[in-house]
Amino acid sequence: METRRTFIKRSTLAGVSGILAAKTPPAFAQNMNTVRVGQIGRGSHSFLLRFNKPPASFKGTVKVKPNGVWDDAPGVAEVMSGMGWGPVYKDYVELTKESDAVHIEHADYRKVYELAQPALESGKAVFINRPFTASIADAEEVIRLATAYDAPVMSASSLEFQPVLEDMKAFVRENGPLRAYEAYCPEPHFTWHLPHVINYAHAALGGGIDTAYFTGDYVMALEARYGEKGATGSSLCVLNYKPRDGEPPIVGMNHIGTYPGSYHIDIYCAKANKLFEAGMTDTSVMEYMFNALYDFYTQRKPPRPYSAILEQHRALVAANVSRLTGRAVELDSLGGDDALPYSESIRRLIIRRALKKK
Repeated sequence: METRRTFIKRSTLAGVSGILAAKTPPAFAQNMNTVRVGQIGRGSHSFLLRFNKPPASFKGTVKVKPNGVWDDAPGVAEVMSGMGWGPVYKDYVELTKESDAVHIEHADYRKVYELAQPALESGKAVFINRPFTASIADAEEVIRLATAYDAPVMSASSLEFQPVLEDMKAFVRENGPLRAYEAYCPEPHFTWHLPHVINYAHAALGGGIDTAYFTGDYVMALEARYGEKGATGSSLCVLNYKPRDGEPPIVGMNHIGTYPGSYHIDIYCAKANKLFEAGMTDTSVMEYMFNALYDFYTQRKPPRPYSAILEQHRALVAANVSRLTGRAVELDSLGGDDALPYSESIRRLIIRRALKKK
């Protein structure tokens, strides 16, 4: 029986290496002057729309463009079309056929596997907004299809691409070994915002997560972020890591809330500790996400290993199981049916905000 560890290793080696080393990409990807990307679902960001108006730092001709939009909420796709996403498609499968890649931001992450499957089986690049999927089984199936069909997959927080990550890595090299860290995101939603800090720390400091323990305020209504339901408290996900090179296990406090503060990681090493902050404005944070997405769509190269995507997702699911059980949960103990919670309020808020833009 294949274990999680052997699955991840096989998927990473076969999938990422296959994509990067493939001599002949799918026919639709050869000699493309412009990559046409279809938007599947309305999410909390407008990543794809930014290719119509790139940041001032981008030089040259933009070779990525929105190619059309689909959403299953009445009226939403029509509003998005009017904002620049391209023509409305009544069927996401048809949109996939007419596009070179797809960009999935549907707020109901339980549908991600179904929405991504046609593109993956066509060998097309697929971006999936956080969280990656709902269940462990769906996450692993997305990666299996990506591997089987050489269809590059990206799922990430914008914090994973901040330049400060290289400063963090250098600090650990000079002052390590790493002992602990605290990562903070000033947004409270469990499934949308906790990935920010988990992924941020993983990209900066590496993986090897052993257990997850959740405590604090549990927020699943996005309205809380915008003040409609008053203040919320802090949420903490404490991650214990497997020992590295005979050193004691690293302890990471992944911290989300609504009180003032920057996106940051405070790193504690054997010789020193230091606070590192990501971009403080939406413009600076999103600029690096733009660059990462541009490279992904034009070069068909996943910016992070599939093993990282799967481990980050599994840590988030383990945090939810910990919330339900009140104990620390080993990542290796999770089964395919273990999944993230879902609240329809998240989808309703996204729809209301979208329709207000008429």
